[in-house]
Amino acid sequence: MATIRKVVLSMYHRGHDYWTDADIAELLPELTAFNITTVKQLRLLMKRHRRALLREESTKMPRAQTLDLLAGGGWHGIDVHANTSWFAIGGLVRISMEHEFGFETMLPFHEIRDAAMELDAEAQT
Repeated sequence: MATIRKVVLSMYHRGHDYWTDADIAELLPELTAFNITTVKQLRLLMKRHRRALLREESTKMPRAQTLDLLAGGGWHGIDVHANTSWFAIGGLVRISMEHEFGFETMLPFHEIRDAAMELDAEAQT
């Protein structure tokens, strides 16, 4: 987990570091499923898609979408004045994997994560 954080933050600013270690630990099975098991492989994956990720982050959102994100998820990763947002470490890694392997191949992992989030929400109520 610390290794993933270190690799990603060596290429992106510290503002991306707003996830917990438990959230980053969720990336390990996903990376392993795509045979990314070494630091070098992760670093190369992140380097290959750096420009695309930065371009996606710099895209301006409508003001309403910015305010909706702010209301739903807190202030982490949102620039209210520029109407932009940035991904957390897990988002950077997952979107790099989507660019590399295609969205369809990542879909089962999205479904597993969504189901886990729904269970957590039900447990809190």
